[in-house]
Amino acid sequence: MAEFSLKIITPDGTAYDGSAEKVIVRAVMGDVCILSGHADYVSPIEKGRVKITSGKTEKTAMCEGGFISVKKGAVKIAPEKFEWNEGA
Repeated sequence: MAEFSLKIITPDGTAYDGSAEKVIVRAVMGDVCILSGHADYVSPIEKGRVKITSGKTEKTAMCEGGFISVKKGAVKIAPEKFEWNEGA
């Protein structure tokens, strides 16, 4: 799968800055899956799980509030609260 740039920026600083093949986040209209080549997009995010896949690595976290945006293939998530799950 093709990769894209992903940044997760929290009030405490940068939680993730790298590449990903897929990210799933809970938006206000339900879960959204972002893959490489996704159209430009912006949405508020709800309390829920963030799942990042890159190669054979998968990381999950809980987040709440904030927004997700896709612009020219780069993805940014700016949650109000963010916490990696154990083992992430």
